[in-house]
Amino acid sequence: MTDEEIIDYFKTAVLPDTLRLDRACTQHEVKEYVPRNIEMMLSNPKNDGARHRLLQIIHALEHPYDGPEIPRR
Repeated sequence: MTDEEIIDYFKTAVLPDTLRLDRACTQHEVKEYVPRNIEMMLSNPKNDGARHRLLQIIHALEHPYDGPEIPRR
């Protein structure tokens, strides 16, 4: 996805407060996190961290995690 496609996606996306990304990661404060990461992605195009996390959020919104939890010791 291009930066413009990512931004367009989040213009219409319904964001929950908390989103399970995968077995090990949960993104809290998604509604506040997305705009900050869009800003970081646009201000520093060479840093792929913000872009990567936004793509993880898109994937989690489209394919919610429904697998097992991390086992407790």
